[in-house]
Formats: sequence, C-alpha cells, structure tokens
Amino acid sequence: MHKYEAALLKSLKKGRQITLDEALKDTGLGREELLWAIENLSARASIEAKKGEVENVELSKEGITYARSKMPEELLLEKAQKGKLYPSSLKSKEEQIGFQWAKKKNLVAINNGAIELTPEGQKSLKTGVAEGNALRALEKDPNKYFSLMESGKEAILNLMRRGLITIKKKNAIQWIRATDKGLGELQSEPGTEQIDALNKNIIMNKSWKGKEFKPYDVTLNVEREPVAMRHPVRLMIRRIQDIYLSLGFKQTSGPIIEPAFWVFDSLFVPQDHPARELQDTYYLSNPETVSLAKEKSVDLIKKAHLESWKGDWSTEVAEQALLRTHTTNISVRNIRAILDGMANGKGGYQLPIKLFSVGRVFRNENIDYRHLTDFYQHEGIVIGNNLTFANLFEILISIYKPLGLEIKFKPAYFPFVEPGVEFYAYSEKTKEFIEMGGAGIIRREITGVPRKNITVLAWGPGLERIMLLKDPGIKSVTELYNNDIGWLRKRRMV
Repeated sequence: MHKYEAALLKSLKKGRQITLDEALKDTGLGREELLWAIENLSARASIEAKKGEVENVELSKEGITYARSKMPEELLLEKAQKGKLYPSSLKSKEEQIGFQWAKKKNLVAINNGAIELTPEGQKSLKTGVAEGNALRALEKDPNKYFSLMESGKEAILNLMRRGLITIKKKNAIQWIRATDKGLGELQSEPGTEQIDALNKNIIMNKSWKGKEFKPYDVTLNVEREPVAMRHPVRLMIRRIQDIYLSLGFKQTSGPIIEPAFWVFDSLFVPQDHPARELQDTYYLSNPETVSLAKEKSVDLIKKAHLESWKGDWSTEVAEQALLRTHTTNISVRNIRAILDGMANGKGGYQLPIKLFSVGRVFRNENIDYRHLTDFYQHEGIVIGNNLTFANLFEILISIYKPLGLEIKFKPAYFPFVEPGVEFYAYSEKTKEFIEMGGAGIIRREITGVPRKNITVLAWGPGLERIMLLKDPGIKSVTELYNNDIGWLRKRRMV
C-alpha cells in the first residue's frame, strides 16, 4: 500500500465520514496527493467518496482590494466623523459609491445639507459594516461562506449585487469514508515502505533494498493535461512560408495602413471604381490621409490613369488613408523599387526575381462560412524575361501541390493584370470548387516597361480557405477565430 493511501485510511480507521478539507488537515497531504489516494482507493472499493455539486466563492479584483483595506462606506463613515461633510464635496467614484450604500443602509442621514452618522452608523464605525466584515472573512477563508449565509445572508447578497464576490458551482468530493475492505487492508498492511519512483539517490545508496516497489495500473484514467500548441492559422502560415522558400522565393513585408495610391491607383484601379467604395474598404479617420510627397511613382501612375481611363485623377483621393484590402500593395512597391533600380542602372538584380509575402488584409464583407472581414493572404510575384501564362500556372500548381490540392483556372478580369485568371480548388466536404484567389500578368501601365523587356507574374489568394478545404474538423473559416480554447486543445499537434 502506498504511503498516501495508508495516511488516508488511518484518518478513516474509526469509521468516520470526513470532508475533503478535514482529510487534508488530518493526513497532512497536499491536495494532489490526497486526490490521487482517493482515486486509487475508490477504484478498488477501499473507500467511498461522495461526489456532488458544491458552491465556491471567489472575490473579484475590487473585492480583494476592499477586503485588504476598507469598504467605501466604511471610509465615508470615518470621513463624516472627522468633520462637516457635504454630498457636493464627494468627488471620487469611491466616495459616491460609499455614500449611496451608507444612505441605503441607514448609516448616514442628511441634516441641514450635511452628511451625519445615524446611531446605526456610529455603531458600524466601531464594529465595521456587515459587508466589510463578511468580505474580510471570506478573503481569509472562502469556506466561511456557508456559515455567513446563515448568520448574515443580506450582507452576502449585497456583495454579490455589487460584483465583489461571485458564487461558482462545481462538482467536488463532499465526503469520504472507509469501507470494511479498506479497514481490513489497513490492519493487514505489513508496514513495508513502498517505493513509487526511482531516483539517482535511491540507486546510488541502494536504499531500495528490503523495500517493495509500488505496482502501477496503466489502465487507470488520468486527467488530460493541456499542452502548449501553435494556433492552426500560425501553423498554416509557416507551411506556406516553407513552400515558397523551397521554390526559391524571398519573403517581404509592407505596411497595413496605406494611402489609396498603393492599394488602388498604383494597381491601375480607376478612382471611380466600385472597389474603392466605403461598402468594401475601411477608410480611416486617424490618420485621414497619408502624404505622397516623397513617392517617386506618382507622376508615372497619374499619367497612366489619364491616358487610359480618360478621366480626372485627384491627389486627394490617392492620399486617402485606409486598411489595405490586399497584400498586392507590397508587391507593387517591390515592383516599382526593382524596376526603377534597373532603369537607373543599379546592379545586383539577377532575373528572375521571386518574392512573396503573407499578411493580414481587411475587407468590409458579409461574414459567412468562407468569408471574413479580416483574414490572411499570401501574395507572390516573379519578375523575369519572356514569362508566360504557362510559367504562372506551373508556379501556382507547385505551391498548392504540397498541400494536396489540385487547382483549375478560369479567365477573369482584374484592373492590374492582363490577362487575368481566377483559380479554384475542389472541396471534398461541400463537393464544389471554391475560389482561392486571382492571378495574372501585371499590366505595362503599372510596370512602366514593355512586356518584351520585362514580364511580372502575380497572384494573391486567401490563406484560411486552404484550411477550410484541408481540415475535416473546420466547417467555416469563422471557427478559426472564435477563441474556443477547448477546440484548440483537442487539435492534433503538428
């Protein structure tokens, strides 16, 4: 018999029925040690343990503060005792709370406009307010809740109403008692010390000699121990990064808050295009604008807009501050920096140049099982000579193949590419093709150079939709961000 089990049975040898707290005090064991002994002895019917719902009291942060000092009404009584005190002089929130409760409990009254203590208030000044006394008692020993509910129920109820304490119900052991079998085990116990764990000292000193080794029952259920795991979205981001890096891409990043210039204008989106409207885009009020004074590409982009769209082009519209609606703002910044550098004769550029980014984007969309207003996008570009759609398809297939997804392509229009495509992956769960994103060849109006010299391939699909397709436990992308700690703990570690 293990020493923890023997200690508990000795506490129960007189056939008495005790509570868990009494057992802790009697045996001198820690809570985990005692619970382990109860589990073992119950499993072999050596003890009976009655489980049921019990109430536990918990003090709020504010409740702990008052318990370790004084209640607001107690402080008010002390202040009123020292001299003239008027309601208009109570400036702090704590003083006002103290006055309200002191008046409600008839501890103070208003006489000629001043706050004066009532006889009940004079008494409470010496003995303490009932709520304060109860709170201090509970802070020292939460188990006093039961006796306080009998002797001062109204004070406890007031503490609950004020949010200073909360009562939580949980299943716990109500009492323990030994069975005849358990008492028999204790009488027949030879008293030989058992070893339940080997350590370095026991082996080196050979102190295990003449002692018994406690047998282990590997079939017993044990409490599930939560372990630290990365969030599924983080794991998918890392996997996407690994795929891009394995294909020779270099990772880049860029700002979330941008002027409309980098999100729309530089991507050849007309200034009257529906995609810019408030229904789709989150415009900011602080900052309201982002200056373009230092941007070298403004004149080039403005010229392309005026020549192609034949309309007005406003710097004020281009400077509107917003949350990026896609990560293509990063790609177009890189395209402009690289091509400007090559045009100015700066060395160090060896084609093809392959870049990617993974980041959050924001769109004012209706939320459903595959749409979010805040989600992740992975974006890629390849800058090279004589690149074609065949190269684009090959790259996208290579990205999605390690994920076990086959994709198909469909012609589509996007202002910043010509030609453009959408690509889809098949969902085994919904038996349909789900759109993953758009792709195409960046227009010369954006690159500023003829395609016979430089070609830029680009694509920008969503990341959460991959998880919607691949994880059988996810029915909607909204599940990824619902803060369900239980769901996260039950997920498979990868």
